[in-house]
Amino acid sequence: MAYRTPDAMVEETTQATVVAPGAAETPVEAPVEVPAVDEAMRVIQKHIDKEARNRWVEHLDVRDLCPRQKADMISDLARLF
Repeated sequence: MAYRTPDAMVEETTQATVVAPGAAETPVEAPVEVPAVDEAMRVIQKHIDKEARNRWVEHLDVRDLCPRQKADMISDLARLF
């Protein structure tokens, strides 16, 4: 079955052959160094501890952070790598 796009006509069989080869590839993961993982854990714990002090509670989980606080934490983590 074919459908029309603004530029040209595309057939579904063409799309299926384009998508299939990319799906067969397996991602290669780079080895993560232990100091990098430790530093990432330190940054996450720093953000959780800061918010726990602000809320006057002893324990918080990452899921307890508001979206803005999570975004700040991700920003700090992105700077590590």
